[in-house]
Amino acid sequence: MIIGSCHAPGVDLCPTCSAPLNGRTVRRPAPDEPLQVRELRRCKTCDHVAWRPESDTGPWSDAGSGPEHDYLFATLQPLPEPWSFIPHGEKAELEAQLRTEVPDEHPLRGKKVIAIARCGGCDEVVYSVEEDPGWFARVHLTWRSAPGSLPWPTTTPLALPLVNSLADHAH
Repeated sequence: MIIGSCHAPGVDLCPTCSAPLNGRTVRRPAPDEPLQVRELRRCKTCDHVAWRPESDTGPWSDAGSGPEHDYLFATLQPLPEPWSFIPHGEKAELEAQLRTEVPDEHPLRGKKVIAIARCGGCDEVVYSVEEDPGWFARVHLTWRSAPGSLPWPTTTPLALPLVNSLADHAH
């Protein structure tokens, strides 16, 4: 929901309190127009999120201050044992393995995923769905060379923050 907007040439100002927007910039697809990317910034003064189309130099619009944006601006926290973040060089193999395993009926079939973390005690991997930065899933890979049948690979949606969602994982 767009509440208001403001603009001063050469200065990015919060549309809610007019303080300078100098926080972290996040880019994500617009929910109603997936081909349009929005630039998001959180105001450090009033905690509202401001948005505008990427590459636009016009005014910022207020996206509110609800918790639905918190995960975008969260700081990285260590994962609980035995989980670890996946090094960049290992991501492609785990992403390809998921694409190999998912049958046509699987909720992740055809989705562009990003491997985020893996459990050191089993074959579970956390993936993020690129088209929806808030969609995280814990997937138990089977390491088969062809698609399985449902429910394999088993998939569990995760809530944010991931640290809390993974804390109760047991073998």
